[in-house]
Formats: sequence, C-alpha cells, structure tokens
Amino acid sequence: MKKVISVLFVGLMLLASANSVLAEDNSLDIEKVAIQTIKHSQNLQTYNKMVDLTKKYYSDATSGASAMKGLLQYQNSYGTLEQIVFLPIEAKNAMDQYTNNQQVVTNAVRLSAYQAYINLLKANYALNIQQGLMNGFDADYRTAKQQESLGLISPSDLRLAEITYLKSQYSYNSAQKNFDSASMDVDNLMGADLAKQYSTLQDNNVKPAAQIKSLSDYIAIALANRSEVKNAEGTLDVAKQEYDYTKAAPVTDYDLAMQKLNYTMASDQNNLDLAKITVQQSVTTLYKSLDSAMKLMEAAKDLDDQAAADFNAAETKYKTAQISLQDLDDAKVAKAQADVAYKSAQLDAWLVQSTMNSACGAGYVPPSTGTSSAAPTTSANKSVSTKPDKLANRH
Repeated sequence: MKKVISVLFVGLMLLASANSVLAEDNSLDIEKVAIQTIKHSQNLQTYNKMVDLTKKYYSDATSGASAMKGLLQYQNSYGTLEQIVFLPIEAKNAMDQYTNNQQVVTNAVRLSAYQAYINLLKANYALNIQQGLMNGFDADYRTAKQQESLGLISPSDLRLAEITYLKSQYSYNSAQKNFDSASMDVDNLMGADLAKQYSTLQDNNVKPAAQIKSLSDYIAIALANRSEVKNAEGTLDVAKQEYDYTKAAPVTDYDLAMQKLNYTMASDQNNLDLAKITVQQSVTTLYKSLDSAMKLMEAAKDLDDQAAADFNAAETKYKTAQISLQDLDDAKVAKAQADVAYKSAQLDAWLVQSTMNSACGAGYVPPSTGTSSAAPTTSANKSVSTKPDKLANRH
C-alpha cells in the first residue's frame, strides 16, 4: 500500500511539474520577449559573426607581428613599426570597437522587442476594456427588450440600447483585430508560431518610474558609457601610444612619421570631441521626449481620475432618475476610454525611460547602412579589415 501511495505521489509531482512548465510556456513577459527576440535576430547574428572575425583578426595580427619582430633590427622605418608593432594595437582597438558596437545593436534589438510587447499590452488592455463594455451593454440591451415588451420603455429607448450595444460590439471586434496583429508581431520577433496565443501577459516589470533624472545627469552618464565616445577614446589612445613609441625609438623617416602621427592625433581628438557633442545632442533630444511622456502620463491620470468621478456621479444620478440610461452609458464609455488612455500613457513613459537607459549605456542606434558601416578605424583613420588574409599585406 505504501508503495502504491509512493508511486501515486511521484506521479502527481511529475504532473504538477509538467503543468507548471506548460503554464510558464503559456505566459509572456517583456524580458522573455526581449531574450527570444535577441536570440532570433538575424541582424544581431550577422554582427556577432563580425565580432568573431575581429577577434580572429586580432589573434592573427598578434601572432604575425610576433613572428616578424626580428625584422626590426634590420628595417628601422616607420612602415616596419606599423607592420610589426602597431598592427596588433590597432587590431585590439578594432576588436574592442566591434564589441562595443555589438552591445549597441543588441540594445536596438531589445528596444524593438520592448516596443512590440508594449503594443501587445496596449492592445490586450483595450480588448479587455471593450469586452467588459460589450458584455455590459449586451446585458442592458437584453433588459431593455424585456422592459419594452412590458411597456416600461418606448421603442426608441430600446433602439438606443441596441445601437449602444452594436457600437460596443464593433469596438470590440476592432480591438480584437488590433490584438491579433500585435500578437503576431511579437511571435514573429520571437521566432514563434504566428498563431501562438498566450494565456497570461505579465506587466509587473513594466511600471514607469515616478521621477526622472535631470538632463545634466543623463548627459554625464551617457558620456561615460556610450560606445561612440569609448570608441573614439580608444582610437585616440592608440594614436598616442604610437606617437610615444616612435618618439622614444626614432626611425629613419622620423620627421615624416611624427608629422603623420601629429595629424592623426589631432584628427582623432576632433573625432572624440564630435562624438561627445553628438551624444549630448542625442540625449538632449531624447530627454524632450521623456519629459513630454512624463507630462502626458500625469495629464492622462488626471483625466482618468476625473472620468471615474464623473461616472460615479452619473451612477448616483441614474439611480435617482436624474439622467437617462444613455447618459450613464456615455459616462461609462468615457471612463473606459480614459482608463485605456492612462494605461497607454504609462506604457509609453516606461518605454521612453527604457530608451533613455539604453542611451545612457552603450547606445541603441545601430549603424544606419548595415554592419559594414560600423567598422572601427585605426589610428590612421583607415577602415580596419576583419579579413585575416590582409594581415600580411598591410602597409
């Protein structure tokens, strides 16, 4: 008997575990969408391959330069230094830049997932609201038909109740189409079956912060983290290393080399200054959107509170026969619309806050003309090839 009970207990535990897995698979949240979208992003997969190429490029450059180090005692020229001493440094800079930009592309993919899930939450919330209205107006219409048959209301009152119900039915059908479209968009990003539906759409981690930082705070954080700035700083640092090395170990074409390196450092410093200005400009522009979203959310809350108060007042008046059922229905619809608008404003504010977080990190705008345009540059402002077969042919 104990053995049977033990077997049953194990079976129940396995069943509970299976149900838990199924429930989890049938539930969706914004981070799950982001993770799966990143996993299935073709753009990111392509960029990841570019990162792998730059790592191999750096490895080959280092080993190749090490094998040729003995040439330095026979060829004391700047060209020899470029080939043997500076190439590994520049290859490391290229690898670092691609790695930095990899996070930028990842952030862009993540934000696209966030946007899709936000759209789905909005559509789901609106659908639930419209369903509630439709069910309520359907009940009102059924009641009105009974009242009309008993002579308690006029045919025109019945027709008004029917029209109100039909309008709510149309709004519900429209909301259903919007939800289905938003759901397909999310499934497509995740690489899931486009017909897949989810029983639960979680929004616990999609709550906007009540307060935001100052513009100066955001700019300071962004300047310390953005890939544009880090990449420009890295390139300038390479130029300075090459300058110091050449100055300490004069080469046969010393004057020409120093002239070139001085020009390179000046150019790289200008690029760094420009990168900082560009970051400040982008953060300032985004801050305007963030500030606007916060104000819209606050205004939507005030309107939602007012609509709720108006509906409560309408209910009281309807019970005391001061207003008609149509007036009460209008107040109910207005409250529902205000609820949807406030929820939408909250989700919009959260999304802009998340976008600002990315803007203050590595960044979130991928290369506009494809991954090739993100190619890091050497301290000589030449595009670094990620092809290993060019290592021995660099001059």
